[in-house]
Amino acid sequence: MIFQVKALMASGEVVLLRVDAAAEADARREVESRGLSVFMAQPVKSVATMRFGSRAVRVNALAFSQELLMLLRAGLSLVGSLEAMAEKELNVATRAVVEALLQKLRRGGRFSEALVDSGGNFPQILIAGVRASERTGSLEETLQRYSEYASRMDEARKKIIAALIYPVMLLIVGLLVSAFLIGFVVPKFAGVYRDSGSEMPWASALLFDMGRVIGAYPFEFLFGALLLVVSVVAAFSLPATRTWFGLRIRALPGVGVRLRVYELARLYRTLAMLLRGGTAIVPALGLAATMLSGAMRVQLASASRQISQGEPISRALDSNGLTTKVGNRMLSVGERSGGMSEMLGRIADYHDEETARWVDWAVRLFEPILMALLGLVIGGIVILLYMPIFDLAGSVKQ
Repeated sequence: MIFQVKALMASGEVVLLRVDAAAEADARREVESRGLSVFMAQPVKSVATMRFGSRAVRVNALAFSQELLMLLRAGLSLVGSLEAMAEKELNVATRAVVEALLQKLRRGGRFSEALVDSGGNFPQILIAGVRASERTGSLEETLQRYSEYASRMDEARKKIIAALIYPVMLLIVGLLVSAFLIGFVVPKFAGVYRDSGSEMPWASALLFDMGRVIGAYPFEFLFGALLLVVSVVAAFSLPATRTWFGLRIRALPGVGVRLRVYELARLYRTLAMLLRGGTAIVPALGLAATMLSGAMRVQLASASRQISQGEPISRALDSNGLTTKVGNRMLSVGERSGGMSEMLGRIADYHDEETARWVDWAVRLFEPILMALLGLVIGGIVILLYMPIFDLAGSVKQ
């Protein structure tokens, strides 16, 4: 469950955070571990989410930012831009969110407050950037930075997804073919061999027994398979299950290191965007914590405390395991040159390219292995189907 937590930083600034936790107490502990004082935590659905029927409204923040930026650059005011967006919007739920923003602004509220209260479920990173722009009057620059940030994040995610599409489709097709053979073809062969009364190898007999049972109760097995799929999907919708699975994946040799690099790239890109927008480093670290897994969030909270006590950023992140060797050298250069936000962006680009190369290599290695395994399974089923025929042919020759 997602909780919205209002907390007080050591500097006296009030921040709003979104935390994924099983209960309110867990959300409070998570935020307090970052050195913040919590004075309000509520489920997101009760404070910042409109609901139409049973469906929660989630606005596409990237599309919203890009469209609003174009209208502002065309010379429209903020209110005029939102009015134009509401007039052309065909989706009823999205239009309601934009109209809620307008109502807040017409009452004299700030745009950042309107984003929080509108129910559009806007990301905290965008809200923090807008809040900083209200002090500097650079809303267009903030929207531009967020659009670039979200586009790069989306691009990195799409590269990984695109690389995994073919292996996943191959696995699904292989499983469907195996299910068809066992559920339809094997029962047909089992009936033929049963009528012949001939003996068969034990492996073939075991396969045919399985086929006969499935053939006798096809709808029950189909229902059981669907129930298994639904149960797996429901289990993975729980934060505890995702956390457990994530820990198991990170324990795999080689994979855990690459996942850590991918998370660090997201962290650096988020920090770069927030620092460019004028957010101080400690609040930026608190907002960027949402990009990390549970264990790395604890490390980031420790690094944030060290930085607030005067420790250099590169040293604090390195001592808490939040850098790579290359990244730490680049951070040191950024500290000396004063261009920390630009350097963080370059580190993120470097790690994104590194991750993309590794994913491409892993997929190229995994595809032939997967095809070989599926070929062995399907080929094994076919061989077991025909083994009694081979035995019968041999006995006839004798």
